Amino acid sequence: MKKTIGIILLLGISLGLRAQDWQDAYLFSENNYIGTARSAAMGNAMTALGGDPGSLTMNPAGSSVASYSQFYISSGLSISSAFATGTIPSGSTSPIGFGDEISSKRTRFKMPSLGYVMNFDTGRRSGLKRMSLGFVFNTTNDYTHRFNAGGVNSHDSFGASIASSADGYLTDVMANADWYATGDASQMPAWIDMTGYRAGLISGVTGQDGAYIALSEVIDENGQFRIAAPLYQEYGRQTRGYKGDLIMNWSANWSDKFYLGVNIGIVNSVYGMVEYWKEQPNNPSDFAPIEFSDGTTGRFEAMTMKRDYSMEGNGIYAKLGVIWLPVPTLRLGAAIQTPTAFTIIERYSYTGQSEITGQYRGAVSSPEDTWGYGLTQPFRYNLGAAFALGKIALVSADFESVNYAGARFRNYRGDEYDFGYYDFSSNNENIRNYLGKSRSVRLGLELKPLPAIAVRTGYIWQGSGIADGSEASKKTVSFGLGYSSSGSFYADFALRFRFMPTEFIVPYSYYYAPDSSDPYYKVIDDEILTPEIAVDSTIADAFVTVGWRF
Repeated sequence: MKKTIGIILLLGISLGLRAQDWQDAYLFSENNYIGTARSAAMGNAMTALGGDPGSLTMNPAGSSVASYSQFYISSGLSISSAFATGTIPSGSTSPIGFGDEISSKRTRFKMPSLGYVMNFDTGRRSGLKRMSLGFVFNTTNDYTHRFNAGGVNSHDSFGASIASSADGYLTDVMANADWYATGDASQMPAWIDMTGYRAGLISGVTGQDGAYIALSEVIDENGQFRIAAPLYQEYGRQTRGYKGDLIMNWSANWSDKFYLGVNIGIVNSVYGMVEYWKEQPNNPSDFAPIEFSDGTTGRFEAMTMKRDYSMEGNGIYAKLGVIWLPVPTLRLGAAIQTPTAFTIIERYSYTGQSEITGQYRGAVSSPEDTWGYGLTQPFRYNLGAAFALGKIALVSADFESVNYAGARFRNYRGDEYDFGYYDFSSNNENIRNYLGKSRSVRLGLELKPLPAIAVRTGYIWQGSGIADGSEASKKTVSFGLGYSSSGSFYADFALRFRFMPTEFIVPYSYYYAPDSSDPYYKVIDDEILTPEIAVDSTIADAFVTVGWRF
């Protein structure tokens, strides 16, 4: 059975609709903290610890824990490893497509954290002892990922899915030079359909204006459309980008027992995705020659479609945090973050190409469409406790909660991307229905076998924010080493592994019009079983932080 998430994602991805839904709210609101190498090595269980600039994302009170000012910079690599293969439908013994087992990797250089924290000593022995000001950038999500899938399919085709989506649109509309308007918005085909038609992936059926057939299909003796012979299919997706918080921090220390801090966070997010579909004859001789109107013939060799998507977002929030030491060996921390007022600009386009023996057909690209909207990301809060065993060891634990059902889309009022009013009521209702509370537990341990050397490890369990439980939790393990000289220099190293939940992806589906009087309204045809791909991913991160205290 196809997973619900995959089907809903397909509505937005495969049809190319310019509409936002709960998947976007979830993707762009989720945090996967990185910070400094020390905080990453300790699983970012830093709410009650403080002292390290990486902790400021979790708790703004942490900057005045340290008695010194500091400057630091972090850099490293992220390596994505993915394993993809087709799932086996119920009642079957093998996948209906994409059955090959394919591994993929992607490596990106990162600069996850840097900043400067100034500490001011008041000279008092009690009361307000210190204040600090900090300007810190910490990465809160990383979108590095790639996977590829492939295999033989004798059941259905991507080209036929485009043809089913295009059915009902007149050929003069599909070929119209104006990609944006037809005179009637309800009769505007999706750009993936128009690109497919103009690139020759699909063509009109003779004598049936508004009916389409794919290069991979034939019409049998009963007048039914079916794929001509088994196809070798490929589907792949590559993502890149980050989300990061530029933090302006103030905090104060009272008697080394109570710390209060405030952040103003400016969020910057950049996300890019390229996905592609390709299919070709598994055995070219199984496909009959194609006869053209000029009397020539050719054979179907391949068809490809690529979708380019990018997002740029900016937002602002405030965060309040406290740390309290009821006894010298125990620290308790808490912080709450306001909703983030986020604005997003999206861009997407399609490129399609068909290959026929004896003919040259260049690639056809749609224009780049641009869309702007607002997203209010939800409240989040975190609690922490840390226990110190002299100067030998530190143990810390954090709990964080965020209710993604509280996210809301809103209209964007900006410059050239102000497109007027759009009714997000149904999208926000989907957020309430499909998203819920996510809870995370972070654990950290630091041992100091020598005064200048620290050994660290951490663990993160991050619960899903999808309400129906269809997404498993994410788990992260981390390790690290630290060196602190007798002077001002320090250096930390961290290595962590993020084990992502299995992602189920439906690369395409067939569509039909449930109301014969309205051929332009399409829904997924659940009676036709198309492939599903299972992707298992691990993200390895290696970071180094160097800093100076003064």
